[in-house]
Amino acid sequence: MTLLDTAKAAERAPVLPRGPGVALYGAAGFTNALGMGFFYPFSLLFYTELSGVPLRTVGLVLTVTALAVLPGLFAVGRLVDRVGPRPVLVASSVLRGLCFIGFIALPGVVPLAVFSLLLALGNRADNAAAPLLALRLAPPGQSSRWLALSRVVFNAGMGLGALIAGVFIVDTTSGFVALGAVYAAGMALTAGLYFSTRAVTPPGPAPAGPTRSRPAPPWGDVAFIRVATANAVLLTAALAVETGMPVFVLHELAMPSWTVGLLFAVNTALLALLQLPVSRVLDRFRPAVVLALGGMSYAALYAALLLAGGAGPQVQVALLVGGIAVYTLGELAVSQAALVMLTGLPPDRQKGSYLAFNQFFVGGATALSPLLATSLLTGMPTALWWALAGLSTVSAAVLLPGRLRGWRAAA
Repeated sequence: MTLLDTAKAAERAPVLPRGPGVALYGAAGFTNALGMGFFYPFSLLFYTELSGVPLRTVGLVLTVTALAVLPGLFAVGRLVDRVGPRPVLVASSVLRGLCFIGFIALPGVVPLAVFSLLLALGNRADNAAAPLLALRLAPPGQSSRWLALSRVVFNAGMGLGALIAGVFIVDTTSGFVALGAVYAAGMALTAGLYFSTRAVTPPGPAPAGPTRSRPAPPWGDVAFIRVATANAVLLTAALAVETGMPVFVLHELAMPSWTVGLLFAVNTALLALLQLPVSRVLDRFRPAVVLALGGMSYAALYAALLLAGGAGPQVQVALLVGGIAVYTLGELAVSQAALVMLTGLPPDRQKGSYLAFNQFFVGGATALSPLLATSLLTGMPTALWWALAGLSTVSAAVLLPGRLRGWRAAA
């Protein structure tokens, strides 16, 4: 299919994804994200309270286990290629649920380390396999819409889960036990929903048989590495915004605390409401260009934060709301284009290995962003936004030369 054919198909395609498994896939992704959103706002308190381990030690254990699990991702990728994404998603959901039962039942630093390692492995396996199940279930011409659906249910589930937890979770041991039990139950339901897609999952590519030459490894694919690098750079920036913007708004701009809530509410609402219609529009354009320009649009928020320092209260709010709106549109473009390219560039029989390899880049971004935000906010707060603007420029420079060889000869 040529790019012109793709553009015409995008104009005719419905906004909502279609296909016999769309409800099951959407429900599984939503349930998974709901549990994550329910847990993550209280994660450090949960680990500290139930393990009996000091907060500093908890942070060290979580960092070490998050890094230690990365070499195992190669095996996860090969497993996805061999058995398909659905069994891996079922197993990862069950594994994560069992980890939370372990957190509740076994205090101490050793159980904390063991179950944190297994939980990190399950989370990375889920991240690698979920987009591939969307591709497997999507009818012809619907893959980008299904990938957009995965982002919609993730954002909605995370937001609703955090809201529910904030209302109902009590800062006591029994409250955190209830949190862990609810998460484990949610993972059991997620596993059941993923398993139920078996009835509507068409057969995938046949497993690769013995060959005279080994398939090329993901790290030898320059185009894929460029996309993964650009995506990781922009993920670093996005995570730095999440952690750094509240501190800057409250401490440097001296704005009221409700401003932070307003900005995140605008961001969450736009992500949930616009992901599907925006993905339909973006299908008409080269994803490399969409990813690069989406990342550059992050600069609207950085400029708003810098300009707000010398403005009055009403102008400050207007600047920041406008900046976060443009930034969110950029987020929509980046997430959609990155998913399309990261799942479209790999060979069919190696998609699992490629997406597992991409988790190395994601892990690096996750580890780097808090360090970047805290180090600059401590000494030179405004320099953070200049640095993040530089990251957007770097991502565009990685992507645009050659436009990834014409998006692999126009797909």
